[in-house]
Amino acid sequence: MSLEEQQEFLDSLGELGVTEARLQRLNAAYARTTRENLLKVVEHLKNEGFVHITTITAVDMIDNYDIVYHLRNYGYALNLKVAVPKDDPKIPSITGVLPGATLYEREVNDLMGVFPEGHPNPARLILDYDWPEGLHPLRKENSIQSLREKADKAIEEMEDE
Repeated sequence: MSLEEQQEFLDSLGELGVTEARLQRLNAAYARTTRENLLKVVEHLKNEGFVHITTITAVDMIDNYDIVYHLRNYGYALNLKVAVPKDDPKIPSITGVLPGATLYEREVNDLMGVFPEGHPNPARLILDYDWPEGLHPLRKENSIQSLREKADKAIEEMEDE
């Protein structure tokens, strides 16, 4: 696909509630959608050939969390961002559309605390089962020192029980 064709494709996603769609360079694009539109956008992208998800990442943006779905279509990379409010850290699971997202969603839940609603098995993946509930290491609200202190305190409390 040429640059023009790629931009036309991105522009067509606006009908699905995709905003801020832009080409970074040939075969690399960024776009944004909402939690409410996520599933229909991912389904549409899958139908357009974006059948491979390379990972899902999460960024603490201070006011919200940005969840980024890194999708591929035969060399064309599309990074789809979704803002998730901190006071309601949940997002629909896309595992029903792209089963390859299963482990990535669990990782985001462990490390950032954004729960994938409808996930078939949202059990911990990276953090130990005795890691304190509600303490997510990639959130910016904790310094490394305060994270260590909170984890140590919670572990001590569990050992005292």
